[in-house]
Amino acid sequence: VEEQRARWERKRSRTAKELLETEHKYLEQLDLVVTFFVKILKAKGTLKPAVLESIFGPLESIYSASHVLSLHLERGNLGTGLENFCQNLELYGHYTENLEQANKTLKEQLRKNKSFRRFKKLQETRPQFQGRKLEDLLPLPLQRLHEYKHFLRDLLENTSPDTAEYQKLEKAAKSVSEVSRWVQDIIRERENSLQLLRVQKLLKGQKTQVLAPGR
Repeated sequence: VEEQRARWERKRSRTAKELLETEHKYLEQLDLVVTFFVKILKAKGTLKPAVLESIFGPLESIYSASHVLSLHLERGNLGTGLENFCQNLELYGHYTENLEQANKTLKEQLRKNKSFRRFKKLQETRPQFQGRKLEDLLPLPLQRLHEYKHFLRDLLENTSPDTAEYQKLEKAAKSVSEVSRWVQDIIRERENSLQLLRVQKLLKGQKTQVLAPGR
């Protein structure tokens, strides 16, 4: 039993360390968008508030939630940190719902708004971006949600079920799974709509209307 507990603890420590390291990296990437785009654009007024909201959605709130989580992880408050973090998970669902519109608005502004186009190009040449574009960074929360799911599974597998920590991790894992399903449903629905649009284009000139309310 002692050997088993020692093995669990070693694996759990490795997973906790990896979770913290990847959370720091995730925060650094989110910070690029929040600091060099959202905050500066707000201050400059290059984009109208509604347009800014349409492109970035709740990204600032997602960043804040992850920052608090990383502080908990640094102090070793794994279960409590993840349990508290899961209260903010809805943000990931809303962010996914908004992502398609965000991409449309971004493309539209790059086409119409010359000062924003110049601003974006200038920010992306900063050394911190390492050649990455804003378009590369916007889907990061979706990828991170998927990673949280795997980290929580590994942590649960290596935590004794009769501890309070296990209960907190189990609750967090359930929350992440629920939001992950919500996100997958949004993505699947979007892919289905795109497929229907492709079919509708093939039927151009026909009277058949594939995309119809309730269909």
